[in-house]
Amino acid sequence: MTAGFVSLANAKPESVPFPWYDVPDPFPSAVATQLRDVFPRDGFARVSRSAPDKSYDMWVRTLHPEADGTASDIPGLWRDFVDYVVGDQYRDALSALTGFPLRSAPVEVNLWRYGAGCWLDPHVDKPEKLVTHIIYFNEDWLPEDGGHLVLLGSADASDVVRRVTPACNTGVILPRAGNSWHAVERAEGARERLSAQVIFYHDA
Repeated sequence: MTAGFVSLANAKPESVPFPWYDVPDPFPSAVATQLRDVFPRDGFARVSRSAPDKSYDMWVRTLHPEADGTASDIPGLWRDFVDYVVGDQYRDALSALTGFPLRSAPVEVNLWRYGAGCWLDPHVDKPEKLVTHIIYFNEDWLPEDGGHLVLLGSADASDVVRRVTPACNTGVILPRAGNSWHAVERAEGARERLSAQVIFYHDA
């Protein structure tokens, strides 16, 4: 495991439309490129839902907690990533940034793939979530590729306050709040939208 594998040093606090953090350059550029190049392509499950309160369609693979050895085949660099973000150094850095006590918080690490037509409707995160760190791995992402993270002023999908391009080696931290409405616009391009999420939960 590399000390300081994921850096929050460049995190910038934002207050509109709700408190969140813009996190550029979480990795040295060479590491981000390597993670993108060996981003796993197998072991994903499609998750889809159509309901009035929340609809979505995308592909997910859980890396932690590992179930039945399903994450044992990931490339070594991704194993280093998982080992770091579930460890104390990252927890302490994220706690210092957000103010959430995370030392004993349960954590989940997922990879996400959005193919053409995938999306996530406006929602606020479930109450059991504390904070989510999303990191993107998409080189030369274009506006016409769609798939932007949109931060909303309300549950209305048209109430877009900020639009975040899922560019490689960038990310966001979203503390859970009752007004933290966000969504992912429909992916339109031929390339898949790739991201990792580290999610901390309330300690039950």
